[in-house]
Formats: sequence, structure tokens, C-alpha cells
Amino acid sequence: MMPKRIWFLLFSVCIFVNGLVFAADEASEEQTTQHVEPQVASWIFTGMVANESGDQYGYFFQLQKQGNEFYAKSALIDGQTNQLILFYEGKELIQDPSTLNWRIGRAFIRYNPINSRWVFGVKSQDDKGFNFKVDMLKQDNNKNEILTLRPGVELQASQSSQLNGHIQTGTSNKEEFVTGNNAWFAKLWYSKDQRTAHGIHTTFCRLGNNSGFYSANLKETDATRAAIAVWRDAAGNNVKMSQFISVKPQADNQCLLSVALPKLSLRLINALKQEENSPIAIAGFSKKDPKDFCFVTEQQFKKVEVPKPAESAKGAA
Repeated sequence: MMPKRIWFLLFSVCIFVNGLVFAADEASEEQTTQHVEPQVASWIFTGMVANESGDQYGYFFQLQKQGNEFYAKSALIDGQTNQLILFYEGKELIQDPSTLNWRIGRAFIRYNPINSRWVFGVKSQDDKGFNFKVDMLKQDNNKNEILTLRPGVELQASQSSQLNGHIQTGTSNKEEFVTGNNAWFAKLWYSKDQRTAHGIHTTFCRLGNNSGFYSANLKETDATRAAIAVWRDAAGNNVKMSQFISVKPQADNQCLLSVALPKLSLRLINALKQEENSPIAIAGFSKKDPKDFCFVTEQQFKKVEVPKPAESAKGAA
């Protein structure tokens, strides 16, 4: 039989080794959560959610970062009436924006790369607000391909697997639990110096049959791809799609969105107030049932010299 003293020494060594492993794991986790983001970038989440009664709501959350300057824009729209429940815009100057955990006024967003989970929303005011948690681990069947719009301007878009959270619509102090699938997530960023400013037009639609599509358009002579368009069916598989989407304004704050292939024509009611001579901003449901929801926006990016190295520019996805 082994002497007690030797047993004690072996037990002490095991505790010491386990402690080292645990400390290493903690250090590794802490290192993993550090996330250096590009100087110029934007993040968009948009889609539909439903409460336990089946009532639908459309939403978008858009965050733009240009150096230390942050701009957030978000909305929550009632799918039954197409009325705007919440619209929020905020700006903030953040001195140390290296970690993706930001507050811009009442808007907030954070990302955990360990479990690939996003949390974002708008803090409640006047009993109106929302907070959503998005799981990106089990995404659609397609790779998170990085597409180049022009040299140094990158786009990555994908569908989330699950979304859940709470909304407050102003009708009572009570929070409503909501869920949704296949939310669109997109990130645009600069990976190289940009000597000129850029205007990038994007469209995201979630259809009533659980399919959806997105497009990005950069009208510049040196654009690598003047337009990108991707359609996904309910299972997340690619569907052949024409690369150009037509969005035409109509009377009574409506717009007509058309796709040649697969053939689609949506008459959307814009719940946002479109200011004259301002960048395009459309968010609303279609007039037909089952409801479709789209978010169309034009983002303006300044010219910038990107610090080297630029390897970190791919960021979270």
C-alpha cells in the first residue's frame, strides 16, 4: 500500500496542475473576448419577431462606427397596423472602442465571440423599448462569405438561427416575450484606405413564407461588384436571383420593391418619415398577407486612412 505521505503529495500535485489548467482556461477565455474592430464599419440586424399570441413585429438595429464616432438608428414596427412603435437615433463619442460592447445613448450592442452571441436593443423610455439576443452558432447552410464591393470595402451577411428577447410597446408596463428565426445580420467595413467617401445602398427583406433576400449596391466606376443580391429559402439554401432590385417611391408614403428573378413585387408601407434630400430609409410591412417586412437604407461612409495592420478588419460575424 502506498504511504499516506506519498498520497498527500500526489493529491497536492493534482490540485496544483488543475489550478494551472483552470487559470490557463480563464486567460484563454479573456483573450478570446478581446475583439479589435475596424476603424470604419457598420452592423445591421433586421427581421420579424412574434409574441406568444402570434402578433408580429418588424425591427431593425443599425450601428455605424467611424473612428471614435458612433451612430445608432433603430425602429420597432407593429405588423398588425404597420404603425411605428419606436424610433431611436443616437450619437456617441467613445474614446476606447476596441471591444465590441458599446452604448450609444439608449442603444446598446455587445458581442461574445466564445458563444457567438449578440445582444442589442434600445433601453425603455415611456414604456417603449426592446432587447434581443441572437444566436449565430447554428446559422444557415451557407458559409459566411466575405464579398468585396470595391477594393477595401467588404461585406458579410448571414442569417441567424434563433432570436429571442422582450419588447415594450407602450400599451402597458408589461414586457412581452418574443421569438424569431432567420434574422438578417450584415457587416460592412473598410479593410484598406479609402480616398473618397462612399454611399452604400442595402436592402433586407424577410418574407411571410420564411424565405428572404438581401442586396447591396455601390454605384462607383471602380466597384468590384456593382451589385450583390442573395436569396435564401426557408431552409437557408441559396435560390437563383437577379442582381438588381428596383425600389420606387409611391404615393401615401409607400414604395414598390421589384425583383425580376424570382419574380416578386412588394408594395411596402414605409413606417419611417422620409425627409426630403436625405439618404433613403424605408422600413415597413407589405400590404398583402402573409406579411413581408423589408428594411432599405443608404449608408454614407467617410474617406479614411486605415491603420495597419488591417488583419483584424473582418471582426465579428
